[in-house]
Parts: sequence; C-alpha cells; structure tokens
Amino acid sequence: MTARSLAFAAIVVTTACAARPVTEPPEPAAVPSASPEPPAPVIAAAPEPTPPDAPPATPRDPSAPLDPEQRRVFLDSPQDEPAETRGGVTTELIDKQYLAGNERTLQIFEPVVRGLGGGYVGVGSDQAYLFIGWARPEFAWLIDYDADVVAIHAVYKIFFQEAETPEAFLTFWTKDGRDAGKAALARHLEGDALKAQTRLYLRYRGWIHRRLAYLKRQLAEAEVTSFLTDLESYQHIQAMLAAGRIRPMVADLNGDRGVVGIAAAAQKLGVPIRLLYLSNAEEYWTRYSEGFRANLKALPFDERSQVVRTLLTWAKNQDYVYNAQGAQNFLEWLAHPDIKNVYDIAHARPRVDPEVINYFVVDTEPEASPAARKAARRRGEDS
Repeated sequence: MTARSLAFAAIVVTTACAARPVTEPPEPAAVPSASPEPPAPVIAAAPEPTPPDAPPATPRDPSAPLDPEQRRVFLDSPQDEPAETRGGVTTELIDKQYLAGNERTLQIFEPVVRGLGGGYVGVGSDQAYLFIGWARPEFAWLIDYDADVVAIHAVYKIFFQEAETPEAFLTFWTKDGRDAGKAALARHLEGDALKAQTRLYLRYRGWIHRRLAYLKRQLAEAEVTSFLTDLESYQHIQAMLAAGRIRPMVADLNGDRGVVGIAAAAQKLGVPIRLLYLSNAEEYWTRYSEGFRANLKALPFDERSQVVRTLLTWAKNQDYVYNAQGAQNFLEWLAHPDIKNVYDIAHARPRVDPEVINYFVVDTEPEASPAARKAARRRGEDS
C-alpha cells in the first residue's frame, strides 16, 4: 500500500456542518490561533484516482515569454467587480475570507491533474500553486471574487521572485522572516501599493505560514511532490511568473465579465482550459444561476479537461470530500433543466468516513440522477 492509496466515502449536506473547530482558519480580523492541526486522515487501501490518458508532448513551452499580442490578450480581459458580501455554506461562515486554504488532503487530485497542460482556472490562494506545479499549464488564471484573495497573489509573486528555493520562500512567511518579507515588498512596490500589500502581508502572514507549513509536512508524508518541497516544481512556477503566464484577477463565477473574458482570451491564445478548480464554491448557492451555467459553457474545454471540487464535511471529518468530474460531463449536467445544484450532481457520494480521504468521481449521465428521474415522473415521462 502506497501513501497515495485512498478509500471512497461521501459527504453530508450543508446543514450538517457545525461551527468551525480551532484548526479551521479564524476570523481574519484577529491573529489566527497557533493551535496545532489534527492528524491528517489515514489513507486506506483502495484504487487510486484514474488519471486522464497520458498527454501528448506539450506543444508550447509554458515558461516561454509572451509576445506583445499574447500579453495583451492574456492581461486585458475584463474583471468583475469585487463582491460586496462574501457567501458561505452556513450562516456562521457567511462573509469569511480565505486568504489561506483549509482543504487538508488536496493531494488526492494529483494523479487526476498531473501533466494536463493547457489552461488552469481556479479559485483561492495557495491551492493555485499546488495545481500549477502538478498540472503544468501554459497559462493560469487565478480567480476569486474576494479582492483580498486576488491581492495576496502579488505578495506570493514577489516572494517567488526573491527566494531561490522553497525553503527561502517559506521563510518569508515566518515570524523571523517578517522584516525580510517587508524589505522584499519594498524592493518591488512603492506608494499606496506598498502600503496596501504590506498591510495585507502583516495581517495574514502567520495564518499563511501555518497553512504552507502544514501542506509541506502533509504532502511529504503522502509522498507527493509540490512547490514547497521540490525545487523543479518551484522553479517551474518562478519561470511561469517571469514569463507573465500567471494572472490573478477578480472574477465571480456568477458574474458577466470575468469568466467569459477568460474564455475569450483562452480561445484567442489557442489554449484549452484543461483544469477548473472550484473548491466548494458551488455549495454557496442553493441553485446554479444562469450566469454560472453560461460562464462554464463558454470555457473552451476539451476531452481531457477536468473539474475538481470539494464539499464541506468539517463536522464529520475536519476536512472536505473531494470530487473529480470530466469537464464535458459537467457541461452535460449543467445543460440539463432538472439539475439544480451540486448536490444533484453528487447524489451518489458515499458516506463520510473520518478515518480516510473521502473521494469520488462523477462520470454518469444526468438523466440517471434522482433529480432528473423525479422531475420526469412529475411530467409523466417515466413510469
């Protein structure tokens, strides 16, 4: 049994979620608690996630500098307005900020996304650099509707530029490295931009350091390489940043500018979106909006594209349930009029087991779902 083996289990619905334990990110206005993380779930013996077919040779060097037209297309697509109020899966989680992730076993996705290439679109902060290191995209759009989450990527970029190794990068986030971190920001920024980024860095430094230190330790134990431990992965991210191929931007999955702008840019650049990381954003909505359906339909997926998501089950396992779905299959579900939300798609999820990483794949047709069958019976289309 390797450390990457896993067992299938399932999620509970939103209402089963309790108030966050101390291991989850605290209120952003306060200094996060230094309480230790509980042990990661044991990885039980079971089939590994099936990766997509082996990719062909990458047609373009993902670290090559962009020409002026590519740069314009990549950087000039419109953004959405930042959210005035941030959502939440439960009432207690409404308007929380996540400048550091709290999904504890993202390595379950590594075999699925490895070497996908193409374009990456994903929400969140530190998660992006894990997926970029694993998937090796040609272009990466780091999106969020929280302007602070987008802004923290500017701090990441400067630290990637300044630190030659993963160890030096992580030092910038430590208490002892705080002065060095401030000095690094001052070498790249000035005026209001320097003040804003320094304020953001000092406010969230400790929280982000605990998150990155946890990921480094946990991924090493799982025998999964990442930018935090593997110099080649780290240098790949540095090269993509230097080439101008990573763009943080404000984009709302339900908005009318950001995601469709990414879709148009990707088409002009000739790059399919091979990986879409949604975290558990879909749980914030009781129903998929028409805007979300249209945004996803606009993205230039191909037959190798994957959607990876999580579903909150913190009250059961102090973690999430992890799900992968082919992007074209996801579009079929979104196009079905009787599919209302992510729980309709994840109807076959098994029961949560707190002792293992809970992972499942969606690869069935929407017509077989309970939601579609129930609606068909109401219309008299099914006996």
